[in-house]
Amino acid sequence: MLFLLHMKNLILVFACVFGLNAYSQIDDGSIAADFTLIDWYGETHNLYSYLNEGKVVFVEIFAAHCPGCWGYHQTEKLKNMYDQYGPEGTDEVMVLALEHDEYNGVNAFTGIGEVWNTAGNWLEGTPYPQFNVEWPDRDVFIDYNVNFYPVIYKICPDKTVERINTSTQEDQLYEKVQECEPLSISEEEKVWEVYFDQSLRNVIVNHTEDQISVAIINLQGQLVKTINSISNSSIDVGELSKGVYLFEFKTESGSIVEKLNLF
Repeated sequence: MLFLLHMKNLILVFACVFGLNAYSQIDDGSIAADFTLIDWYGETHNLYSYLNEGKVVFVEIFAAHCPGCWGYHQTEKLKNMYDQYGPEGTDEVMVLALEHDEYNGVNAFTGIGEVWNTAGNWLEGTPYPQFNVEWPDRDVFIDYNVNFYPVIYKICPDKTVERINTSTQEDQLYEKVQECEPLSISEEEKVWEVYFDQSLRNVIVNHTEDQISVAIINLQGQLVKTINSISNSSIDVGELSKGVYLFEFKTESGSIVEKLNLF
């Protein structure tokens, strides 16, 4: 029994290290894909909403069973960043932690279970949002080409991505924040954000442009709904089945496509 436990631990460590050496990730400078997720406590978070507010977002991708992920968590680098520069500090930074393991149970977040299921209590003392990402939301891992963990991405307000090495120290993390270009005046004046409100079954559209129409397309490429003019800030999608859709917004300045998960 002890031998089997030892072997499982070795397999977990090998899986994390092997992934680090064998796979690539999205390129630095890429434009971040938007996502909307509900955290452990039932709060909804939209990536682009934080970016449009001028915040720098750190996205941490981890697995509850991963020893390397737990080791990084215990350094409290992201916790300290959030405490000092997050909403209760200077309000420059947001941290979003996405759990990758598709097959874990809820106990994995609280440290209940065998070592190959959980490395510790991830919730205790963690002030920033954590997400147990299951289907149909797991497309976010495809969008960010997640093949190993832990992985940390810094996303600037202009939506550009940079992968951050886990050896980066706290003072260096804040230097990374300062390297982001602030939103220009024109970007600040031109508000554009789209997200799904699950409780209302509405797509919320915050914008400052006129004459907006939208075409809603499913992943089979079929047009399922067209709205020629959006006169308010929400789109009723209650009649649509749950799933991922493309929303093509046409404005006076061009077209914008947003991928939304109507969960």
